[in-house]
Order: sequence, then structure tokens, then C-alpha cells
Amino acid sequence: MIKHIRNTLKSLLFFPTLIWINSCKNVDNSKFSNYFFYNEDQNITTLDPAFVKNQSEIWAVSQLFEGLVEYDDSLHIQPRLARYWEISDSGRSYTFHLRNDVYFHSLGVLKNEKRKMRAQDVVYSFKRIADPKTASPGAWIFNDKFDLRCFDSPGEFAFPVKAVNDSTVSIQLQQPFSPFLGLLTMPYCFILPHEAVGQEFRNHPVGTGPFMFRKWEEDVAVLYARNPDYYMVKDNVRLPYLDGVLIENIRNRQTAFMKFVQGEFDFYNGIDASIKDELLTRSGELKDKYKDRFDLKKSPWMNTEYIGVNIDPKFDGHPLNNLYVRKAINFAIDREKMISFLRNGVGTPATHGFVPVGIPGYPYETLDDVQYNMDSAIHYMKKSGLKSPHESIILNTTSEYLELMVFIQKALQNIGLEIKIEVHPSSFLRQLRKDQKINFFRGSWIADYPDPENYLVCFESRNFSPGGSNYTHYSDPEFDRLLKESNRTVDEARRMQLMAEAEKKMMQSVPCIILYYDQSIRMTQKWTRNLHSNPINFLRLREVKKEKNK
Repeated sequence: MIKHIRNTLKSLLFFPTLIWINSCKNVDNSKFSNYFFYNEDQNITTLDPAFVKNQSEIWAVSQLFEGLVEYDDSLHIQPRLARYWEISDSGRSYTFHLRNDVYFHSLGVLKNEKRKMRAQDVVYSFKRIADPKTASPGAWIFNDKFDLRCFDSPGEFAFPVKAVNDSTVSIQLQQPFSPFLGLLTMPYCFILPHEAVGQEFRNHPVGTGPFMFRKWEEDVAVLYARNPDYYMVKDNVRLPYLDGVLIENIRNRQTAFMKFVQGEFDFYNGIDASIKDELLTRSGELKDKYKDRFDLKKSPWMNTEYIGVNIDPKFDGHPLNNLYVRKAINFAIDREKMISFLRNGVGTPATHGFVPVGIPGYPYETLDDVQYNMDSAIHYMKKSGLKSPHESIILNTTSEYLELMVFIQKALQNIGLEIKIEVHPSSFLRQLRKDQKINFFRGSWIADYPDPENYLVCFESRNFSPGGSNYTHYSDPEFDRLLKESNRTVDEARRMQLMAEAEKKMMQSVPCIILYYDQSIRMTQKWTRNLHSNPINFLRLREVKKEKNK
């Protein structure tokens, strides 16, 4: 049985097989430890960047590994392991010049060795992801970018990522792809040493990040320690400020929240529906009785919540394949009221399109504005020619979003449209949607990287489900052409304009009803400093501090 020994954290660094950590009960000095404590209610199944699939795993590996570049909190791409880069006029050739002060963690086969990161490690890391033998779920990022025949005929076709010398990497794309730097910010592109990779790498990871692996007891907790050789320095102090990180794995969110209230976690991510009314006002602010105990941080989050409509010809004759019915639904939903009363002000009502607000340079003002308007909703219902209620309209959702869907059900009753609601487990709903067994469903899209292109690919003809992410089966040659042209356009302003034109055209067909753009919610203890929110809901701990007596 694991004992309550948070106050012996440092001993674990020397006796990892004898001492371990569990949730701390009745240890009221945990806030004075310089370790950062937080909880994950989702499973962490791997610490190998090649196989991460969800936010919990992304957060976990992002403390251990880094890539050539990263997004900052304003969604601008900044150098990380690369000092700077050059892009050819054609948009096909990228040259990265690496830092010369980055070392891999001295762990495993690299124990007691200061192994410097080199260009060859970048080549190895990218080749590992692209290689079909690895079976990484991130292999798609190099599809259509690299000539992958190099794996079938290595003598005839060379891998397009090359080490020019120890500190320079060149990458040659088959065709220009303007969002390529955004792809490189993903965990799949984190850099790792080939010597350390093997069957046990998932639970014995070695990276270059601010923290280094110490121990992982699956379904219980993960422990990291400070990387003493981390290259970043701020105010003449080598980062990170923390001595380490402990990630616990408590599935019950209410239990985890109570531990946060008791001071056992330094921050709590998100607010469960069962506690939102207790914590938040209707406008989304922290209630007065908690303001002296915690800090609440809200940030726009690149997550679009929507209702999708499959408009494939296989559903011809269904009421939802009538454009005017979809337009009526779009105007009939009072999104402002929905956000205020059902989400306590968390989220931004959606009024324009699928690409969420906040992406720098995107011309949102050129898109059509859609506001709640009952007159317009009734007008389009009359224009649809739909004469009587249709019980065949079934809105599919999960239990988590049932309250929101009931709100929409009642809104549609006001325009004479009767719908039913069916509730499914999330995995089953995803499969139904993927296999085109349903044509009306709640969905959300969190982009893999915050670029309009990664949202609009959900409507490309080539991405029809079940093989791709186009679950609505929207198809338009002009939309496809505009999006393809934008990917080949080097001029950023022109690229953004082309994508906005494509989105405007797609939204005129209403293959989905956008509900709101989400916000991330973080609560932190008063002693926690420099834990910033950001639109990609990324967890950065390298500059976080804990201050006593705060």
C-alpha cells in the first residue's frame, strides 16, 4: 500500500525503487514543497511522443521533450531547439540552425553522459514518425509533404530530412505547404536520441525538456525531477525554477477538485458541470467567497463546439438535407443565452464560422455574421416547404452535453421543428459518426495546430469519413481549390484571405451549426506564479514558481 509521503519527495530521487508517492492526506505543508502537483483524470498510456493521443499525454510529454519550434501564448511561432530557420522563395525548402547548448537527459543508456543534441537526432526523430513500421498515429503529418517511397526503395529515394552538419538540418517538401512550421510544433516532432529508443521508451523516456523522468506507476502517478542541464536561463537563473513535477491520476473530478481545495494540487484544469454553479457567476467570474483562496484564469481555447449535419446524397429526402431547414436551425439558437445560463459565461457565442476566434491575421470580418433571429428562422422554415413535424430528426450526443442539446431541442420547437435526442457513450458516438450511421450529431474540433487550415480540412472532399475527418460529407470543388491554393501560397496575408473565402463558401451551405468557441478554465493556488493560460491550452511549467506564505 502506497503511503502518504509527499514530504519525502527528494528521497525518491535516490531510492526510486523503495519510495513512491500517493495523494497526500493531512499533509498541510505540501504547498511549501518546490514540486508542482496536478491531477489528470484521463489515462496516461505512454510517455513516448510518437504515440500520444490526448491532452493528458501531451501535457505529460511536453515537460520532458521539445521540438524545433513552438507556439507562444499569442499563437506566434517561436524558436525552441532551433535558433532560427530559413524558408526558400519556393516554400519547399526549410533550413534549421540548431542551438549548440542542448543536452539530452542523463538517463538510461545516457546515464553519466552529457550527450549533446545534434542534427542527426532531428533526422532520426522525424524519420521514426514517418516510417510505417513505427505505426505512429502522427504519421499523417508527413503525408503529401515527404516522398515516403524512401522506405520502400531507400537506395533510389532519399529521406527528405538531412543533416547538413551537426548543427544544421535541411528539409525538402514535395510541394509548398505554408502551415508546415505549425506541424513541427506538435509532440510528434519532439526530438529524442536514437540510443535511448527501444521497447521500454514509453515508460523510460529521454528528452531535452526542463524536467526529466523519475518514476511512473500507471494509473497512480508520474514523477519528474528538475533537469539540471536545461539550456534556458532567465534573469541569470537556469530554468526551471521548480524541483520537479508530480502528476496524479485520480479519475473522479470531484475528488480531485476537493484535493485542490485542500491545497494538495497547485492547479485545477476545467470546471465540472456539477461544481460550476457553486464556483462561477453567470458571467463566468469566480464568486466572491473564493476570490481570496484561488485565482481563476480564462483564455480563448482553439476548440469549436458544433452540431454536424451529414449532407451526403445517401440522406436525400431527409429534412436536414434541405438547406433552408439547416439555415432555420442556425438562426433559431440563442447562443448568448446558452452560454450565460448553461455554461456560466464560459465560451464565446459563435457568430461566423468553424475557425475559432483568436488566430492572428485571419480576416474574420470578411465572413458572414449569423445572430439569433427568430424572424429569419421562421422565414427559412416556411421557405423549406416542410409541412409537419418529422420524428426522423434525431440529434445524437453524449451525456456530458445533454443539457445543451435539450436547450437546442426546445429552441427548435419554437419554429415548429420537433427533434428527438439520443445519448451514446462518446466512443460509440464517434464510431456512428465515422460510419455515417447518423446524420445529426454534436461534435467538437480541437485543431492539432492552431491554423485555419487544420479546421477547414474537416470539409475537404478528399477527407470524407470513414477515412478522414469530413463527417458532414460537404463537397464543393471551389472550396477544395481555394484551400489547396492557400496551402501553396507563401504570402501569409494572401493565404489567410484564400482560407476565409473557402470558409465563407462552405458556411453558406450550413453543413454544421456552430454553437460556441470554447474557453480554457484554470484555477491556481495563490502561491503559484507564472502559470499562464493560452489559446492552445498548453501546459508550460519551465517558468512556474511557487512562493511561500502567499
